[in-house]
Amino acid sequence: MIDHLSLGTRHYADAVAFYSRVLGPLGMQLLRDTGSEAAFGTPERWCFFLYPVPDEEPVIARGAHVAFGAPDRTAVAATHEVALASAGRDIFTPRTRPDISETYFGAMFHDLDGHRVEVLTNAV
Repeated sequence: MIDHLSLGTRHYADAVAFYSRVLGPLGMQLLRDTGSEAAFGTPERWCFFLYPVPDEEPVIARGAHVAFGAPDRTAVAATHEVALASAGRDIFTPRTRPDISETYFGAMFHDLDGHRVEVLTNAV
């Protein structure tokens, strides 16, 4: 089981602001920002981190993506809406995916660095 995840960014301050907005509908918040590390989650569970990456180093990997669980479909839609309003780029809008499961409802977008970010729920 994965405990936490870190992503690199070339747009550190903007990425911290982006994820501060985007993760809000999922009940997550910025817990610490040292300028060289930003930690997100809940006070009980720090689970997502951002780190600055120098221009000469790769920041994304082909085929990689992050998937955040949402408590319900409303949170999926709200997260996607906030992401697009915050300069995220749409990959797919909130929808069911019976090819994945009967209960899947999710959306996907690119963040400011091009990371693919999915938000989903299996709540009906």
